[in-house]
Amino acid sequence: MLESVNRSKDWRDLVVALDDHHLDTLARAAAATVASLRSSPDAPRSAISPSALRELIRSRALCPEDGDDLETVIDDFAATVWRHGVVVSDVACVAHLHPPTLVPAVAAELAIAATNQSMDSWDQAPAATEVELYLMDWLAELIGFDRSASGVMTSGGTASNLLGVTLARSAAAARLGVDVLKSGLPDEASDWRILCSDQAHFSIQRAAAQLGLGRDAVVAVATTASGALDVAALDEEIARQSRAGARVIAIVATAGTTDLGAIDPLEAVAARARHLGCWLHVDAAVAGAFLLSERLKTGLAGIDLADSVTIDFHKLWWQPFNASALVVRDESNFDLLRVRSDYLDRGDELEGMVNLVGRSLDTSRRFDAAKVVVSLRTLGRRALAEMLEHLVDLAVFAGETIDAEPDLSLLARPAATTCVFDAPGASEDDLRQVQQRLLARGEMVLGRTQIKGRAALKFTFMNPLATTEDVERVVRVVAAELRALRAAS
Repeated sequence: MLESVNRSKDWRDLVVALDDHHLDTLARAAAATVASLRSSPDAPRSAISPSALRELIRSRALCPEDGDDLETVIDDFAATVWRHGVVVSDVACVAHLHPPTLVPAVAAELAIAATNQSMDSWDQAPAATEVELYLMDWLAELIGFDRSASGVMTSGGTASNLLGVTLARSAAAARLGVDVLKSGLPDEASDWRILCSDQAHFSIQRAAAQLGLGRDAVVAVATTASGALDVAALDEEIARQSRAGARVIAIVATAGTTDLGAIDPLEAVAARARHLGCWLHVDAAVAGAFLLSERLKTGLAGIDLADSVTIDFHKLWWQPFNASALVVRDESNFDLLRVRSDYLDRGDELEGMVNLVGRSLDTSRRFDAAKVVVSLRTLGRRALAEMLEHLVDLAVFAGETIDAEPDLSLLARPAATTCVFDAPGASEDDLRQVQQRLLARGEMVLGRTQIKGRAALKFTFMNPLATTEDVERVVRVVAAELRALRAAS
């Protein structure tokens, strides 16, 4: 043991500490890492094939007997990983809700990792806990909740939706006098139903499956041509479930569908939830950011009537993964989740201490609220709103450009930052080939989806530095690729 203690000096520059020597060492490593990013391709991605990429990555020993120096490893990562990654800041990277990140957020990431605050208990993250709670209070006010509201950070929109549906399930059981976390699902749960639109995120079905309700408990309701939930169809489904003896325990409304960006009629949906006495969860992972814009937030009227709301910062708030939140109208609903522990959340804490583990489905958790708050304070609401409005305007412009392109056909008017389209006479396989050929050559990361069984391509505009000229270019590239495919066949 003494030999091990004496050797500890050999590890001095490998462990982060907050003295001058260690911070200088960290700064040099950070500078080398930033320099390594210059090797990223000058394109959405490199043209390397999947098999060649796999071979390249596996040609390096993952854990050699004796390690290399950090500079060597960083340089090698530059040549093998960053050189062949996706460049989300490239204007032709338009497939997914996958944003370029804000400089303040990336800078904050370094401090988050270096200080390693654990967000499960106050004694592991005192100031960090207060920052997260402050952010949750601000979000609640932005949504329109009163002071009884609060929330918690999660790893993403899927995790936030899972937490929201978990609370809905626990609330339904509590109304029957059942502590579902302690004794499991009551017999009545076989008749519980969750209603959402047929364009709702698949995480709602996954949540029902994980919670023991089963995917069949989630009932999809028809949508209008815009992709928003059809209120008449919702009324019909509610009546159908009532006749079948089922009980609707939750309605999930979507504020910004993944493909069309549609926002369900939140006020009308909330009225139905109130009438049924059921939980209303709003998945605002996409359009929640619209609350920052006076112009865009009008589409979210009624969001303040929800019991829980998903806000996803690593979409249109331009945060690095992971960063999301679940905000609840009544903070006391988190008690439905709480499980005391002898070492962590005992219940005998000093006045004012909040252990966030009682609100979360995670235990140890990163201080992701820091990067969000640093970004909010650096940019301010006005700049964030203008960036959002610019992206929505780009999507509208893309729709107009597609309308003017004879080889392409717009499926629906853009409602957010996505634009979905197909091509007259093109088969599903034609669209697949267009998307995959552009990806294989590294020219574009283009989205591909289906809208009510109809194959489609999709632009998702996430880069606030993109221009209308960039939009015209990506439309031209897709149209030209489609013409080349037809000519070849």
